[in-house]
Amino acid sequence: MLNFREVQAFRAVMLSGSMTQAAKDLHTSQSNISRVIGQLERRLGIKLFERQIGKLMPTLEGQVFFRDVEHTFTSLRGLEEKAESIRKRGSGRLRVAAVPSMAIVAVPDAIHLFAQRYPDVDITLQVADSLTVCQWLATGYADVGIASEIFNGTSVASEVVRKSEGVCIVPRDHRLAQRNDALTPADLVGERFLSLKSSDVMRKRIDDACRIDGEDKRILAYESHFAAAICRMVVRGMGVSVMNQLVVREYADQLAILPFSKRIEFVTYVVYPLNIPMNMLAKSFADAFRESSA
Repeated sequence: MLNFREVQAFRAVMLSGSMTQAAKDLHTSQSNISRVIGQLERRLGIKLFERQIGKLMPTLEGQVFFRDVEHTFTSLRGLEEKAESIRKRGSGRLRVAAVPSMAIVAVPDAIHLFAQRYPDVDITLQVADSLTVCQWLATGYADVGIASEIFNGTSVASEVVRKSEGVCIVPRDHRLAQRNDALTPADLVGERFLSLKSSDVMRKRIDDACRIDGEDKRILAYESHFAAAICRMVVRGMGVSVMNQLVVREYADQLAILPFSKRIEFVTYVVYPLNIPMNMLAKSFADAFRESSA
């Protein structure tokens, strides 16, 4: 098998026409270049150079071999350029898993930002609850995930991307829309309330926060997995709700957003497979999500 250092030395001599110059180009000694060329000639079984009137001249065999060497080096340069292109622009496919609230509002913004940086990457977005997102990451079904809760035993690593305060949302023409102070659970008594599904981790926290002396006096009218759907129903005047500030900001010009007196914290996580190095594209998407949801 050919030795790359020998081939590199041969190419340097061919390009410079001198063992002395080749040694300078490769930061070594002339005697080392001469020794390496001799090794290559013995390995190939052909003579590559002749000395004529004090000059080093390639033999016919040497010239033919050089053409093949240059073809190989051109291919190597192509590989280097391809690797650089992958580093800068990315290539391949990225599988993203996200909970519904983020998949409809925040994740598309992150995908848009990511796609500007990596236009050659195909992106697949799958939507599920937090437990399923974690399971998909653990089993390799997805490369990066966005979740609202992390579950023990699902073999994933996670990082908190954002913590957002829960806010009240009401139709713009609602009686509470003109309030300048925070709404309280008492303000929601008798109001038609739009809830997240009972399986959502935040549903119980919101329900608990809205109780007065242990009693829930809201009218639980509608529920949905999708926070964006709830926002749209509030815009339509179908009731009021308490939602993630990160989600409702997309509807700021269509409904009234008011602070809530009870602290409800919505946490958003980026989820990675545990014990598996996260690939470059997944890292870049996580960065894009942080930026777009800031």
